[in-house]
Amino acid sequence: MANREVAMFRKSAALAMPAILMTLVLTASLTLLTLHFKNILLESYQNKLHQVAEITSRILRDDIELHGDNHFDFDVIATDIGVSADIRVTIINEHGVVIGDSQVAGHELARMDNHGSRPEVLQAIEHGSGASTRHSHTKGYDLMYYAVKVEVAGDNNHNHSDGHESASHISDVGETYIIRTSIALNLFTNELMWLWVWVIVISLLGVLVVIMITRFFSSMLDKQAKRERESLKSEVKERTLELSLMQRLGSLMSACTTIDSAANVVHPIAAHLLPGCRGGAITLIKSSRNRLDLITQWGEQWQGSHRFEPSDCWSLLKGHTHFSNEDGLEIRCRHSHTESDLCQVCIPLVAQGETLGVLHLNYDGQQALENNISKAESMAEQIGLALANMRLREDLRQQAIRDPLTSLFNRRYMMDFLEQHTYSAESQNETLSVMMIDLDHFKRFNDTFGHDAGDYVLKQVAMELKQAVREGDLVCRYGGEEICIVCPNTCLETAEELGNMLVARIAGQGMQFNGQSLGNITISMGIATRFSAETNHDLLLKEADNALYQAKEQGRNRAVTSQPESSPPEQPFDEA
Repeated sequence: MANREVAMFRKSAALAMPAILMTLVLTASLTLLTLHFKNILLESYQNKLHQVAEITSRILRDDIELHGDNHFDFDVIATDIGVSADIRVTIINEHGVVIGDSQVAGHELARMDNHGSRPEVLQAIEHGSGASTRHSHTKGYDLMYYAVKVEVAGDNNHNHSDGHESASHISDVGETYIIRTSIALNLFTNELMWLWVWVIVISLLGVLVVIMITRFFSSMLDKQAKRERESLKSEVKERTLELSLMQRLGSLMSACTTIDSAANVVHPIAAHLLPGCRGGAITLIKSSRNRLDLITQWGEQWQGSHRFEPSDCWSLLKGHTHFSNEDGLEIRCRHSHTESDLCQVCIPLVAQGETLGVLHLNYDGQQALENNISKAESMAEQIGLALANMRLREDLRQQAIRDPLTSLFNRRYMMDFLEQHTYSAESQNETLSVMMIDLDHFKRFNDTFGHDAGDYVLKQVAMELKQAVREGDLVCRYGGEEICIVCPNTCLETAEELGNMLVARIAGQGMQFNGQSLGNITISMGIATRFSAETNHDLLLKEADNALYQAKEQGRNRAVTSQPESSPPEQPFDEA
């Protein structure tokens, strides 16, 4: 949970960072722009004050020098110029007495303070011009002042007067005046305030726009992330289902003991694992490696040969997956029907380096086939491993229950088979017969022709017996040269008839080994049939063995049946 909150915080910070940076940049830019505008505004005020002061001084100098009028009114010219320029204009004589002001009536000039000590006036008297900014207690706000000194060459005929009574008239030659202009900075402050208001509004609008853009892109990113998460979740779910089906396929097939049961497992899983597959089939290579046989199919009818040679399939020739349509080329296997419009893929079933068969799949289109090819190959790998394990288990099982010389079932398997059918005969009230067979004079035969010839005879007799018995009868090597045949659901008369036929068949075989005639081989046979519930499988074998001894005593090359009241001979036969 903590990691998720940290991740969400990092994501929010990453999304908010552009907005914060853009806001800072915008605010800093507007602040610098405001400061620059402030300097421009102050400079424009100064220029305006300077221009009005220069114009006033020029008008004052020109009028006095041209007219020399004793009745020249300084207050009128200050008022006219100050009102037209919207700037306060003040005219001060060299003694600091105000003789004209655009904002003060003429009769009130006498009550004004002496301005000779004003900083801008002192600078103007000393340097010709001066400027200052200070707070006005009477006005209640700051003012900017600019003063310029004006020297006027006067007329000697003009009368001069002292004091405030004649302060508004020229009275001497070479008078000096100070023209002072001023402007209230509260207007400047108001303009700056409005400028800052606009700066704040623009900044807020910028922040709002940035936030909206950020939220827009954040929403887009969230939707994209949501789509990607849903896609990833769907992909993970699909992959999990695929792995689950693969695991289930491998588990079920590993539990199968026959090819038919394995085929029944493949059908439903293939339908879920390979969507869009119209049909499929599995062919297995015979042990002779010269033919493949169709063992199972699902979906639509298999459009191909049920039996074909390995050279008829491109996947076996190439050693890997083959598409019937690839890169615009159509190259079909010979086992496939060429008139089909389906796209077919053949995947070899390989396990432990050995090719066991081929998985065939049919699709409507090449794209659907390519989308599922990885799953199809994984499925083929699972099937190949399962078939290899099945074959290995069958080989081990055959080795455990088969006699390696004659390929007959061994005594252990025969005992299990006999015990099972004994119980079955008892529960279903059926008959059961057993034949014990021994090769006549086999010890003498080995001494005469050698053990290789003896092994050959054993194999030939075993083959003849297997071919002659009925389906359902079990032929096994009991031990040495003894062979046992278990005949389920067989009465004594049928068993006796079958036994006589087998004895005659073996006796009629003339055998040769390495070009040497071995003469006629004969067998002796004892037959026993289960008549009562007290006769178990051990007793049945014993009765068949006693009958075998009787056959030997009667001259061999014959079949003797055992009756319930028969008993074993007192003296066993001394020669095998």
